[in-house]
Amino acid sequence: MEELGLFLLQFLFELLFQGLLEVLFELGASSYKDTHGRSNHHPIIAAIGYFLVGAALGGVSLLIWPNRFFEPGPIPGLSLVLSPVAAGVAMHAWGAYRSSRGHVTTNLATFLGGAAFAFGTALVRFLWAN
Repeated sequence: MEELGLFLLQFLFELLFQGLLEVLFELGASSYKDTHGRSNHHPIIAAIGYFLVGAALGGVSLLIWPNRFFEPGPIPGLSLVLSPVAAGVAMHAWGAYRSSRGHVTTNLATFLGGAAFAFGTALVRFLWAN
């Protein structure tokens, strides 16, 4: 039971950390987009770009914190599925919230964009964290 609690704590920590980074990045990108009158790229192209940005962020995070945040849970690699799905749902909700208030959003504020960004970060950390 203790292992399950630790796993849930790890998942929530990753989700909050990833969500905060994605929201901050999306706020900056949408501000730039609005200021310069840019339009969204095709969702697949944007997802590839967000995956690469997420992977780069994962690499930078390894320079700051080279170890795993937590020990692997009962199913190693589960974060490669759960984190992107949860981040995608959260970013979709964030995008819907911002759009409903008349704000400009980017493709990061969609399920696909948020999930791709989170998957890039999670994949790099999964493969190379000590």
